[in-house]
Amino acid sequence: MAYQTDIRESTRIGFARGETEGRGRVLFAAREPGRLLVVTDATPAHPVSFRWPDQPSDMGTLSWAGASQKISEALTGLANSETGELHIAEDAKALGRVGPEWVSIVVHVLDGGAANVPAPGTEVDIAIDADHRGKLNAAHTAAHLAAFGLNRALAPFWTKEGATIDSLGAPDFDKEAIVSSQLSPEGATDTYRLGKSLRKKGFDHEAAAGGLPAITDAVNATLATWLAQPADVTLEPAESLLDTRRVWRCLLDGRPAEIFCAGTHVANLSSIAAANVTIAQTEDGLRMKTIVRTAAAAGLPPSARPRW
Repeated sequence: MAYQTDIRESTRIGFARGETEGRGRVLFAAREPGRLLVVTDATPAHPVSFRWPDQPSDMGTLSWAGASQKISEALTGLANSETGELHIAEDAKALGRVGPEWVSIVVHVLDGGAANVPAPGTEVDIAIDADHRGKLNAAHTAAHLAAFGLNRALAPFWTKEGATIDSLGAPDFDKEAIVSSQLSPEGATDTYRLGKSLRKKGFDHEAAAGGLPAITDAVNATLATWLAQPADVTLEPAESLLDTRRVWRCLLDGRPAEIFCAGTHVANLSSIAAANVTIAQTEDGLRMKTIVRTAAAAGLPPSARPRW
């Protein structure tokens, strides 16, 4: 379903700066069966992507004119900057490859019990569930650390220089082989396919599969080392639109690690008390599960807990 709107620009987002509260001006609102859709010019809410839906959306509340309504989820939409035509979630995905006239939009989904609909131009306050966000921050950051650790552990299994190299200097198995990633407040699950293209680039499938226990131990040892040396984590540029391509950066072993990422993260590795992976063989590849324990869950006193 397409909506006709006055939207012409991508949403200004605050989550890259770690914001969980913000204010926006309503650009569009509409009722659907059982829910209310609201688009604002700016928001701290992180939406689930229809292209790579690894991180679940934020939840929270949206308040205006004495009313307060639960944000059950935040979705990604595409709006045509020339016509204002808006498509949301799967309808946006169905558009396929689109031109530069299409801009990315955060769509807040409110529970259907709202007594009224905020009119365009209404100023609204948006508050995100900080505890839920914080757990997803830790899971997403740990997933990146695990990916870099996996790349390092699998480096000996490349027989020729056919793969992309990650920012720490190891063949980028994660980039070459990943087919899906799913985050939750407890951690992450990353699935990799060991196909013919990977073999042609020089990856020894059989040797790696036979060495999974040692590989798993190596990744966990690397994670423990990195988490024992707290370092700042940044998303750049922090001031950005939903459309902006952002880079995750962190100093690991004294070297800058970086990867393109559209999600949310902890501000410092000290927010993660521990991370542990298990790696198993699947029918056509590998599956790595990362379990995360946050500093708060580990029982650190409030004064010792870093801010998300």
